[in-house]
Amino acid sequence: MTRETKPTDHRTLVAVERREKTRAKLLRGAIPVFAQHGAEARVIDLVIRQAGVSRGTFYNYFRTNDELFLEVAREVSNEIITVVDPIVQRQQDAAASLACGLVSVVRLALINPMLAQFVSKGGPDALSAGNLTTTVVPREIKNGMAAGLFTVPDERLAFDLIFGSVIMAFNAVINGRASEEYARNLAQAVLQSLGVDAVRARRYARLDFDDVSIPADSL
Repeated sequence: MTRETKPTDHRTLVAVERREKTRAKLLRGAIPVFAQHGAEARVIDLVIRQAGVSRGTFYNYFRTNDELFLEVAREVSNEIITVVDPIVQRQQDAAASLACGLVSVVRLALINPMLAQFVSKGGPDALSAGNLTTTVVPREIKNGMAAGLFTVPDERLAFDLIFGSVIMAFNAVINGRASEEYARNLAQAVLQSLGVDAVRARRYARLDFDDVSIPADSL
């Protein structure tokens, strides 16, 4: 006996789509607010005005300021992965992948300074919620250590060296000190800190990486 499946209710689909659009509107409105005021500021009223929604609508999606920030941080981190990781995964090995990731993230911040400001104001928590920190960077560290490319004593130290550099790079973007050359030098310096010799680190950092582009539907 076959089990009949109920047809999808069009009204349910419309309601889900509407909810997702409203959620995206709130997240999009929160990014410039957090970028200006930081993660610790009480910004709910500002976000409500920025997104153009009612207070009741806001609380249908987020209960607290911290919950909102965490969700924005998760979306930002995952969107960075969406843009950067396809380029990274085309590289020849973990050292090239890491160099590509660092150069690409700086390029992304240069074309979208709001991203740099959000991360700078939000600190490590602005990037730690999504797959950037839980999956992608640890993946390259493990691959590099397994291949003998990275000789840093442990994975956590490697992670800290990479992420500390990324956060300072975003500060450099805000302060007008970042450039393509800065991104290349940063990649070389991070690779050297992980144990890659200077000549090879420079060669990795000067590889021809594909340009980044921001999707039209990005937050």
